[in-house]
Amino acid sequence: MSLPVELAVGVVLLAWGFADYLFPQTVLRTQSNLLNVPPEPEESLARHKRRVGLVCILAGLIAVVAAVG
Repeated sequence: MSLPVELAVGVVLLAWGFADYLFPQTVLRTQSNLLNVPPEPEESLARHKRRVGLVCILAGLIAVVAAVG
């Protein structure tokens, strides 16, 4: 991939990860509205979203470092 695309993917992953980690309930509500499914803002699902957020943050950091370095 080219540098701008790799960098953009990394930035999107970072933003998505921070949103999932910091605001899991809001992200769950927004996703259920966009996908037209019933809302499921349970605490166990929110904890899972936080873990997914951490994985996205890590993947985003790796993508940005790989694009720049």
